Amino acid sequence: MKRISSIVFDRHERPKRATIITPLGTIKVEWREVAGNRYWTSSGELPAKQLAVPVIQRIERLFC
Repeated sequence: MKRISSIVFDRHERPKRATIITPLGTIKVEWREVAGNRYWTSSGELPAKQLAVPVIQRIERLFC
């Protein structure tokens, strides 16, 4: 089971940081704006990152 542990928003109410817990480990995600486009980066082990991608996409659909 994957779940969102926490989300921090910026002053424009867009996600800035999130922590996602997966069965394979904890992933920390950070969103940045570069040249007008928002990108996310994550830290953690690759198998856990792969499990977290659908959750990250869900956060983007809900808040971006």
